[in-house]
Amino acid sequence: MLVLTRRLGETIVIGDDIVIKIVDIHGKQIRVGIEAPSEISVYRGEIYERIMQENKAAAEAAGADNQAVEANVQKILADKPVENDDLRAE
Repeated sequence: MLVLTRRLGETIVIGDDIVIKIVDIHGKQIRVGIEAPSEISVYRGEIYERIMQENKAAAEAAGADNQAVEANVQKILADKPVENDDLRAE
């Protein structure tokens, strides 16, 4: 991790198109301004962690849904008699 000291009004540049500027200092709080292209998402750490948790939960739920669908398809296929016409490739 790179650790830098900055003063009010000073900036940090990341790559060619991300600029972080110290815009206010009040006690122990520091306000930063971030300029980045619109295709780059910028989140506070706690918000990003919540998004990752929700994405993980959604993926796990989708996996459970996919397993249920697959089980239903297998059951339907097992119950359906297979005829020779069904096996021919077109």
